[in-house]
Amino acid sequence: MAIIFGFSRQVIDQLNSDERLDTGDLAWLVPIVGAVVLIAALAGLVSWYFTRFVIDDDELRIETGAVFKQSKKVPFERLQSVDVIQPFAARLFGLAELRLEAGAGGNGIKLRYLSQAEASRLRDYLLTRAHGKQASIADAQSARPASRLTDLGTAERPLVTVGPPRLLGSFLLSSEFIGTAVFTIVILIVSATGSTFALTGLIPAVISLFSLISNRIVAMFHFTIADSARGLRITRGLTNLSSQSVPVNRIQGVRISQPLLWRALGWYRVDIDILGYATSDEDDDNSSSSVLLPVAGPDEVRIALDRILPGIDLDAIPLVRAPHRAAWVRPYDFWTLRSGMDQRVLITENGWITHVRNVVPHAKSQSVRLRQGPLQRLLGLADVHVDTPRGPVHAVAHQLDAALARPLVLTQLDRARAARRADRARDGLPAEQRDTQSILDHFGVERDEVLGRGGEATVYALDQDRVLRIYHSDHESTAQVIAQLQGLYRMWTGGPIELPTVLENGERAGRIYTVTSRLHGVSLDRWLATAAPEERRTALLSYLDAAQAVSALPAPLAGFARLVGAGAPQQFDSLAALLTAQLQPQVAVSRDRLEADLPEISRVWDQLMAALASRSVRPAVVHGDFCPANTYVSVDGRGQPTVTGVGDFSPHTLLADPAMDLAGAVMFLELERYDGAADDARWLEAEAVGRWGTDLAHWMAVYRRFYGFYFSSAYVFDEDLYVWCRTQLTPLTG
Repeated sequence: MAIIFGFSRQVIDQLNSDERLDTGDLAWLVPIVGAVVLIAALAGLVSWYFTRFVIDDDELRIETGAVFKQSKKVPFERLQSVDVIQPFAARLFGLAELRLEAGAGGNGIKLRYLSQAEASRLRDYLLTRAHGKQASIADAQSARPASRLTDLGTAERPLVTVGPPRLLGSFLLSSEFIGTAVFTIVILIVSATGSTFALTGLIPAVISLFSLISNRIVAMFHFTIADSARGLRITRGLTNLSSQSVPVNRIQGVRISQPLLWRALGWYRVDIDILGYATSDEDDDNSSSSVLLPVAGPDEVRIALDRILPGIDLDAIPLVRAPHRAAWVRPYDFWTLRSGMDQRVLITENGWITHVRNVVPHAKSQSVRLRQGPLQRLLGLADVHVDTPRGPVHAVAHQLDAALARPLVLTQLDRARAARRADRARDGLPAEQRDTQSILDHFGVERDEVLGRGGEATVYALDQDRVLRIYHSDHESTAQVIAQLQGLYRMWTGGPIELPTVLENGERAGRIYTVTSRLHGVSLDRWLATAAPEERRTALLSYLDAAQAVSALPAPLAGFARLVGAGAPQQFDSLAALLTAQLQPQVAVSRDRLEADLPEISRVWDQLMAALASRSVRPAVVHGDFCPANTYVSVDGRGQPTVTGVGDFSPHTLLADPAMDLAGAVMFLELERYDGAADDARWLEAEAVGRWGTDLAHWMAVYRRFYGFYFSSAYVFDEDLYVWCRTQLTPLTG
């Protein structure tokens, strides 16, 4: 800046004198600048050419240097973040740079330059390995690359995007811009009076203004937070594209600030401390890793905080104001000083020109200290500092009553140790359980509040009216299935039987969940385990009625069809074609096992196909997994147990033969473990045949074979269910 100031002053003096500016005096700069550019380009080319990286089973090895060789080894478990950076020139050619952070306070490692597709795939592979999951380079190479415009993959779900109007408005209302603009205007006014000395200050002011525009507008343009299986993905930039990966467990604290001019618009800025990023909160360009939201409304802030502080309602935590005598120490903002805590986090607030709220999870606090100046001792006040790694978060409970400050300091480390023990226990869980725990933490649900587990999801109680369904990671086309079920449930609302309603759905830590209405009553399987035999028979008759009620639901389209799952709705020419398509994926898994265990399995298959081809029936809604666990029983007005609700519609749901659910109701009852289940199943089958005729007995036998094949792949995870399937797969008689 001194060189620019001196040079600009000399030029301005010459312009103000009668002397002409001799451009020949500047000619010596051209070869020097050219030489510098050429040397820099050659140095960059040599550095790129002699940089190699090798990936083995446990670590990433990077070798650099043309004359002096250097090799860096980075174990996967030490990787904290892997970012993709695309400077403008590299972006034009489809190239990108990888920046790796490995160890708090250590220097970052850079890999320049890879193709954008290769950089995004390598980033995803390294993050997968850093999270302790196994992956192969071949899998990474075959994965679909991230978008060239946003660097977001298909599996990443955008949470918040900051639009250009709000970004520009926040910049124009920022104190930095207003201060720089006022300074520039003053310089122009003073210069207009004839003072050439004041004009020399214009160049630094203009440079400062352009720097602000670059850091606050260009660098933060199209700022997007996305949820990924490995944490948060933050992408931003108009000319240079930066894509930052933020592991949620590395976030040490949160700072929420609101300048005075933003309050009428309800805007906030959110910054975070990240372990391994020693940053300042003064310069967006240098501390871009600390910016979680450059500007956002209350709803966007809530979405972001729900992802990084799951299950914590900051507004519900009571805060204590500083005593009025704090006005003697801080007369300018004593009324804004507040602090409080709950079992998981500590909050401090201060400031009125810019109101700042700092939030520190107890598990992330590194140390705690009490400070008391002479005036504070006289007034019985003290400051409590809760320290986190260097960054924008400065959690200080200012001007506390000394009687409250000392116990806070003495007990904070105990809270921190207890919170870290809980975090370590969570980190010790298998990967899928950790992902599940992340969702449970978000909703404030304990693991023991589970209502049931199935082949598709685990269900937890939220309250008396809602349940949380967390789908297994290997469930088929989960997001598509949820959208299809939402449409079906809306169509079937108001029918003769209670069905779920999807109230909310989302994705967290790579797992998809839904919040649905809770069906009244209790699941029939739990109720049967304790009910008296006479009550059981009464409820089971209504169980058949419920199966018939499902078949009476409105069909969303004509003909035989799959209603839920990948590619659904999918229509078929015949019942046989539909059910064969349903069986093929399952039999492909179990064929070898079935052929080894059942010598006549081919004959059973041929008989089943022939029977299905001969079936003439009007298509109706078929649940496909109609069993006691998916039905709900309540006591009616006469005091009789009655099945009133059916849940868990799924990719098993079809437009097919309604006899399938009647057969399923009977045969799945056989799988219940209470005493008398087999006798109840035989009795229920006789009741069904008595209602719908002897022809039903034949088709129940046919669908026993169908379900025997359909669930035969269960040998992989449930040997008891596979044994039951084998008993169904005997040749048809008659």
